[in-house]
Amino acid sequence: MKGFSFVRTRGVAFALSLLLLAAGMIAWAVRGLNYNVEFTGGAAWTLRFERTVTAGAVRSVLAEQGVEDAVVQLSEGDRVALLRTPAVDQATQQRVLRALEERLGPVRLEQFDSISPVIGREIRERGILALALATVGMVVYMTIRFEFWFAVAAILAMLHDVFMVVGLFALLQWQVDSSFIAALLTVFGYSINDTVVVFDRIRENLRLRRKEPLDQLVDRSIRQVLRRSLLTGTTTLLALAAVFAFGGETIRAFAGALFFGILFGTYSSIFVASPLWYVLRQRAARRRAAARAAG
Repeated sequence: MKGFSFVRTRGVAFALSLLLLAAGMIAWAVRGLNYNVEFTGGAAWTLRFERTVTAGAVRSVLAEQGVEDAVVQLSEGDRVALLRTPAVDQATQQRVLRALEERLGPVRLEQFDSISPVIGREIRERGILALALATVGMVVYMTIRFEFWFAVAAILAMLHDVFMVVGLFALLQWQVDSSFIAALLTVFGYSINDTVVVFDRIRENLRLRRKEPLDQLVDRSIRQVLRRSLLTGTTTLLALAAVFAFGGETIRAFAGALFFGILFGTYSSIFVASPLWYVLRQRAARRRAAARAAG
């Protein structure tokens, strides 16, 4: 990619990002996110079977009894099932237990708790607070280590990645649970880390090549770390693809959020963050020049 200019083709990258973000945000506004029972309220079950079972078999029985969107986790040698379901009444609970016993063998209900939607609201609020605090902290860190415009570009690229993932979940209507918040915070950290690697090379080249045109310097800096970014991103994505494909239903949304978050993060660190910093710095330089001329 020696002759390719990331800075000069920034318009295409920016337009693609805006198009995808707009599609996701429209889906979010129209369809909303598909929150699971941790956010909407429901019931938590602990079931103990005498024989080993599969999550798919348990979920199938629940669906036949009208209990949809159940989250099933197995433990203790696939004999204990932890369920998260929408709220059910006593009659439905007994009907489900009878159906499970008929299909999967003897089963005992060890615990049953109602989940209040207040808990989900608290999780959302704490997740938003965590993102806000992390954003403020990162602005301070990036400003001290680099400069203010580096911080602005890095945060905008990070928000780009986070909202890409949120928009994708709204489009595909994948279920959102508490692990989704953890995935977004992980994407936040990965995105910033990948961007810092590029920015660190730009800062180094700014000291070594003071007379080089800024657009060429940015392109040179990106190419110097491009191999590292692509190799790191690819190996991480391969591992997450395996988890997504074979990790089971309960971890699929978490793995999917990480997969696409890291995919978008690798893309944004190369095609969005650095060209955006170039634009911001050039505009700031023009404003300073205009102010000096006016003064």
